[in-house]
Amino acid sequence: MMSSSGLRRVVNALKTSLWAGGILALLSGCAYFNTFYNAQRYYKEGLKDEESKKGTGKAQFKKSLEKTVIVARDYPDSRWVDDAFFLIAMNYYWMENYEKARSQFEGFLEHFSDSPFTEEARYHYALTLIGLKQYSEGRLALQRMFDSKRFGRGARFRWALAFKEEEDLDGARSAFKGFLDSYPQGDLVSDARLHLAEIELAGGDTLSAIKTYERYLKRAGTSKENFGRFLTLAELHYLEEDYVAARRTLRKVKGQYRDIDERSDLLTAKIELAEGDSSQAEKLLAQIPSGNSRAEAFFILANLYEIQQRYDLALVYYDTITTRERRSDYASLAEFKKSLLEARLLEPDSTDTTNVDPAKEQFKLAETYFLNFGDLGRAVEEYAKVVEGYPESEYAPKALYGIVWLRRYRLNDTLWHEVFERLLELYPESKEANDARELLGYEEASGDST
Repeated sequence: MMSSSGLRRVVNALKTSLWAGGILALLSGCAYFNTFYNAQRYYKEGLKDEESKKGTGKAQFKKSLEKTVIVARDYPDSRWVDDAFFLIAMNYYWMENYEKARSQFEGFLEHFSDSPFTEEARYHYALTLIGLKQYSEGRLALQRMFDSKRFGRGARFRWALAFKEEEDLDGARSAFKGFLDSYPQGDLVSDARLHLAEIELAGGDTLSAIKTYERYLKRAGTSKENFGRFLTLAELHYLEEDYVAARRTLRKVKGQYRDIDERSDLLTAKIELAEGDSSQAEKLLAQIPSGNSRAEAFFILANLYEIQQRYDLALVYYDTITTRERRSDYASLAEFKKSLLEARLLEPDSTDTTNVDPAKEQFKLAETYFLNFGDLGRAVEEYAKVVEGYPESEYAPKALYGIVWLRRYRLNDTLWHEVFERLLELYPESKEANDARELLGYEEASGDST
């Protein structure tokens, strides 16, 4: 029989063993929870940074990823292991490492189909496919979530946005209209209207863009971006020759930001010119202080003085653009106009047109707006001046062909049909008419609408 003192030693040893094992288990659990807690904390901090500015949360997501990988690796049998694998996929998604995110989401959805995170994983898996520019697959995955109470609204919005990102403007326009019909109020409505307005504007539907911008701006906040959109709305009213509406809209942005004020003054000057008040326009244009707005203002002044035959002033402003505003979009255009004007002024006999072909000069000006400046609308206007001013020249059919091509393939304007018919009617035997027939005939035969 064991003595009483020996029995006490065994009991004490068992107590010590049990206590030590409990401590080890407790420490192990603490390590698990601390690691995963920190992973979640870094992830939430990353999301908060992303809300303030896209791309700023990547450092926090990287830290979260490092912690989460430790949890998934060291505690694979944990009841919360699906949390860890889901968080790994989400971190890759927010870090824009879409290849790894796709792999992680696919693995998660295969092995944790009953997880409470499954629906969210499916949604972000669809967004990951969009991020990889796999638009068809991404949109199909998003369509499957349209009935989701939690993600249905976001899925339909991102489905529409994917059309825009793919540059399918017709599909995007229809999709955003469908979104607004389904969700006329609430989250993402303002964003949808803004995207729709931009799509309508890109498609040349100015009147629809005006209406959509007005609906968007009616409830928009007072950010600098939205003041810029008010200015865009004013410019659209100006293009539609609704100068009263343009001025009314400009009053909403005046006095907020210097660069917007400069663009506002520039547009006001254009309105003054359109209404016939060149004196007031000259004052506004001459006082614009800096930036690309000043280059455009000086270019307008130079053109105005050239029309008024005040050639010395025109040359001064063209020269100012080429020397002081060399980085502006108008520098090469001003250089071209300056050289044309100097050629006219240096021509000893103004009746001698052997060296200066006005039709050719006008055609080259249109080409400059198109090829150098990228101003497609202005290029169409300058091409039209060739046809109106020099219908007998060899450049008239070239100009009409240019208008057909720009309206059809770059501006998505249905008026190209009328210009095409005019080209065939006025210059049926021209090379440009034949080129147009072949181009459009090939398109119809192949079904190509690019």
